[in-house]
Amino acid sequence: MCRASPLQRARVSLRFALMRLLRVVAGLCAVLAYAGCRLETAPAGLPYLVLDPIIDSLFVGNQAPRPSVTYYDGAGRSRTPAATEIRWASSDTAVLAVDSVTGRMTARRRGLAFIVATVQNTQGGALVVVFNTLDLTLLLDTIYVMPGDTFIVPVAVQKQNSPPDAVVWYEAPASNGVYTIDSASGRLTSLAAGGPVAYIVHADTIADTGAVYVVSLIDTTGGGKFFFSVLGTVITHVGGSVRAANYRRSNDKLAFRLSGTHPSGVSLQTIQITLPDSVIAAGSYPIDYLSPSEAGNLLPSSPAFCAPPRPWALWTSQSPSIIALSRPVGTIGLTQMVPISNGMAISGWFTYTAQRTDLYTDPLGVLAIRGSFVAPLVTDRTTCK
Repeated sequence: MCRASPLQRARVSLRFALMRLLRVVAGLCAVLAYAGCRLETAPAGLPYLVLDPIIDSLFVGNQAPRPSVTYYDGAGRSRTPAATEIRWASSDTAVLAVDSVTGRMTARRRGLAFIVATVQNTQGGALVVVFNTLDLTLLLDTIYVMPGDTFIVPVAVQKQNSPPDAVVWYEAPASNGVYTIDSASGRLTSLAAGGPVAYIVHADTIADTGAVYVVSLIDTTGGGKFFFSVLGTVITHVGGSVRAANYRRSNDKLAFRLSGTHPSGVSLQTIQITLPDSVIAAGSYPIDYLSPSEAGNLLPSSPAFCAPPRPWALWTSQSPSIIALSRPVGTIGLTQMVPISNGMAISGWFTYTAQRTDLYTDPLGVLAIRGSFVAPLVTDRTTCK
């Protein structure tokens, strides 16, 4: 199988990001953390390039030298190419300008781009994130909670100039009756069903706005609601319906699964979080990894579901077709479990990293996933499905 070039990956990613591209910036923290553990493998017999650092960041207006380049000939031999052998390019010159001879980078505007090196018709790439000199990103711009929940609004702030730390504060519409928020900590307390009601986050002289929905379920027949973001070489911010079940696994004990979908058709996306044991109380539960060999065909009757080896999660997209499997260590938090007709209503949040299976040995395949939900929870003792 041929290795997709960084420019091909960039075209897919940027098309998928569409109008929400610029919200990638803060979410790449998880990718940056993973970059130090990168895997440098390629299909046997094919030459490839490795750039170091594989992921970098700049502020608008900054310049930086090119990454280092190592050429692997496909037979286990490596060398450092001469500077005259390398030609450089950018996947998005509006974000990142790259000198074709020297590889020197100039950050032009907020966003992301690949710096691409070519040696003997072999390409390799590194991801460059460009920040504004003061940058505020809402990590979850739509929040779902139940009445009585508390939730810390997640944000990320990047600042180049002194003083290094921006002053951040939070704001809710006065007397909205749906929620309150602590101006200093961002601790949100839901009061009554309703929404969307805006919330505003300030950082020095800039601000950004998200939305809060407080949902109250009366029975398990209707679907719950969730919203999630995927950030990395794929960027998406979407919502949809979500359900949960304590379901029968192969040893006749109960496991737990949270399943959410973004509307069907070409835009279909799914989130699934599976725990080997049933959930009977609010609390935080770890999310571990699942390898492609353990995932198998990911049908409802597969061992990954019917005999889950450990807590795991996934994200899938239909167009482009992508499967991403969880890496350690993530968390799903259940804030409340409330009795309703035919089951329970649960609320909570999740955050984990996942590795794209089409880039499973590539640090550019790491995605940061985060969401919140209100879902009906039922008990299903039928055959595992």
